[in-house]
Amino acid sequence: MIVLALLGAGTGLGAWLCLRAIWPRPVPLTTIRAQLDRPASSAAVLGDSSRTTREQLGDIATRILTAFGERSADHEQLFRLTDRTSGQHALEKLIGAAGGTLGVLLVGTGLTVAGVAPPPIVLIVFALGVGVGGFLFPDWSLREEAERRRRAFRHALSSYLDLVNVILAGGGGIETSLHAAADAGDGWAFAAIRRSLDRARLTNRSPWDTFAALGEELGINELRELSASVELAGRQGSRVNASLAAKADSLRGHQIAETEAAAEAATERMTIPVAVLLLGFLIFIAYPAVQQITTVTNPIP
Repeated sequence: MIVLALLGAGTGLGAWLCLRAIWPRPVPLTTIRAQLDRPASSAAVLGDSSRTTREQLGDIATRILTAFGERSADHEQLFRLTDRTSGQHALEKLIGAAGGTLGVLLVGTGLTVAGVAPPPIVLIVFALGVGVGGFLFPDWSLREEAERRRRAFRHALSSYLDLVNVILAGGGGIETSLHAAADAGDGWAFAAIRRSLDRARLTNRSPWDTFAALGEELGINELRELSASVELAGRQGSRVNASLAAKADSLRGHQIAETEAAAEAATERMTIPVAVLLLGFLIFIAYPAVQQITTVTNPIP
């Protein structure tokens, strides 16, 4: 009876979610502004007719999660940093939740057919737990990838500042050094720096202002600190050169500290397998003696 009630509730909830997903909803203003800040893509230029099935399913998944009160605007910074969209993320969350829940139910059905029937309540609780884990896993993966991209950007920024210092030392101007150093590198970090410099040139703004905006957009404090330090140094080439060199040294020091901390953490994690092996060895040695003591019988007088 309880299983039938849960199945009925799940069917009703699924029908309600499908209606909420199909019914058109207005696009939030924050999402529209975030899309305007991104570079124009071919799909946006060609229109909705060129959208793939995955993108359409992503829109439906976003509507379903919005119906439950989850706002994609909370992860907009992570989406920009990892080149993902809210639709892709919402689709991954729903697929993870549905796949985990159905997978456990299918395994439970197979065990029941094989004659090993688990208790229904245990199966339902385990299925719900796996479904919740599959629903939350994309959030953890998104944050991990964003943090990885931030570390990669910091490494690229340190190399970029070193290149700028070299060009400045060779007699180049500040604007020329910034653009030449950005053109010398590849990867998504240097591409983001080039876009920021192009935006500064087209809008007649200072490169340091666009760097601060880029740091705010990607959540990288080093770019904001770089902009603030250069603004404090003024517009003189010698002071800017010294400020850039100091910032490059600071970034390099942070990278060395992070590398050392990661190496120490890896070394500490290596003690866990050794401890498990030692525990297994002790159990293997002590088991015969314990077995002999527990099975010995006292002689009857």
